[in-house]
Amino acid sequence: MQNHNWHNDTIKKLKKVSLEQVLFIREDAYTAHKVGDGWNPKAGQYLDEYYYCCMELRRRGYNPLNMRLNTK
Repeated sequence: MQNHNWHNDTIKKLKKVSLEQVLFIREDAYTAHKVGDGWNPKAGQYLDEYYYCCMELRRRGYNPLNMRLNTK
């Protein structure tokens, strides 16, 4: 049986996706956290995913505070 760690797996996954995908995942995770905060037990996990996306943006040389998903 393999010992999978969601946190490590998520960090590795984010290294392999496009910039647009990181921005989309980050926005989606933040929204899910805000909507579920206070009643959804996974809200904390969504916030972790948001922070991992910010870490990935920094790793790629971007300032996550100035990055937004451009929607058409």
